[in-house]
Amino acid sequence: MALAKTISATLDGVTAFGVTVEAHIGPGLPRTDIVGLADAAITEARERIRTAVKNSDLPWPKTRIIVNLSPANVRKSGAQFDLALAMAILGARSATPLHETMFIGELGLDGELKACRGVLPMLRAAAEAGVKTVVIPRAHAREAELIDAPTVLVADTLREVYDWVTGCGGLQRVRPAEHCDPPRRSAIDLADIAGQKEAKHALEVAAAGGHHLFLVGPAGSGKSMLAAALPSILPPLNRQQQIDTTAAHSVSTHGCDDIITQPPLIAPHHSVSSAGLIGGGSGKVKPGAISLAHNGVLFLDEANAIAASVLDSLRLPLEHGKVVLNRSEKVVTLPARFQLVLAANPCACGADSDSSCTCSGAAQARYLSNITGPVRDRIDVIARTHRVGGLLSEAHPESSATVSQRVACVRALAARRWAEVNPAGCANALVPAPLLRRHYAAEDDAMAYVQAFLSAGEISQRGVDKALRVAWTLRDLDEVAHGAAPRPTLDHMARAIELRTEEGKLQR
Repeated sequence: MALAKTISATLDGVTAFGVTVEAHIGPGLPRTDIVGLADAAITEARERIRTAVKNSDLPWPKTRIIVNLSPANVRKSGAQFDLALAMAILGARSATPLHETMFIGELGLDGELKACRGVLPMLRAAAEAGVKTVVIPRAHAREAELIDAPTVLVADTLREVYDWVTGCGGLQRVRPAEHCDPPRRSAIDLADIAGQKEAKHALEVAAAGGHHLFLVGPAGSGKSMLAAALPSILPPLNRQQQIDTTAAHSVSTHGCDDIITQPPLIAPHHSVSSAGLIGGGSGKVKPGAISLAHNGVLFLDEANAIAASVLDSLRLPLEHGKVVLNRSEKVVTLPARFQLVLAANPCACGADSDSSCTCSGAAQARYLSNITGPVRDRIDVIARTHRVGGLLSEAHPESSATVSQRVACVRALAARRWAEVNPAGCANALVPAPLLRRHYAAEDDAMAYVQAFLSAGEISQRGVDKALRVAWTLRDLDEVAHGAAPRPTLDHMARAIELRTEEGKLQR
């Protein structure tokens, strides 16, 4: 009779927690039982593991085997338990101590270690639990470079891991990567977009302050290209943002085989459901598009075709930067600090002017009715693109590299100013409203100007806060260009309200 313990991990949204794997070999007919609320992928691993062990020329016990996954009252899922199960059984047979080592990886029938979802969150869970060593498939070596502790070893086969455990061989250690900003790689550069001067300015304002953007214009006027170019002018992700964003992608359906260093652009189809957008699932909760866009851009093209209930599900994530999903047995929190970009035609026919529009007044009124008032109120900047009078090319267009330098300067200014709110700094769009109004208000005439709009009911209280944030961004852009007053002026406030007003943009 023999008993061995090792460690693995299971996912809970975009986080993970450690699971103790106990293997007991005792008298009885040859049989393997796995207990501890394991899902089908784990229970079906019995034959997969046994075959992998035999094909690796390793000894498999010819007696009764019981494997327990602790804590036993929490459901576990995923094929990443394969390696831990195999090593616990082999460790019980050879009496090898493995209780301080975490094993992660799926096994092929030939003993090959395969990639699996959620390795980065599992490594973070190992570090928090004080695990000293983690063994993972080599396919996840790049993800492991983001983690300073614990010691991470990579292997290709089960045999390599067994030889390392028994002292007959070694495994390669993953060294944490030093932080560096890689060169930008974007499919779209601002210089590729001809004309659209006003829309480009709105894009720069949105990037500089982290503001949400709504692009309205006829088909073929460049809305999608502008949205695709936005990540090219955003600052690269810092170390913590790289970890958080890569972790969200690591637990997605397709996993992640590299470090995400630039703000991601996630563009789901307009038929996306609420679960596909915000995440969910009855058993295993998976992140939605907004979590995959964490620290990046969520682009919703053809916004008029998205169901109103789906768009309304964005309201709380836009305010709080996270999604809280309540299930019968648990509450799962997913990250969702993203920059929203909506795009739509002004009407069904997509005309660029009243004279060429063939839609009735009622049809025009219904066209964008799915974008409800609360959602529109959370949009900071509305920009109009035009097809009439467009250019084939520009003589000296500004590139993304040039604009990104100004954006980086504005972000640096904002980070220093808001250091008392967040020691790590934050964008203008994320400053708490009470602090903004009490201690960082605009000049008196500018506040009186926005008060007139509020009194007339043309802007909400949330709209006042958002206009003030945009005014700070405009002020910072002026500071970078040629200097500006210490606080936003009347001119900045007027331009901010003009940028977010709907008149003449959503309706002609």
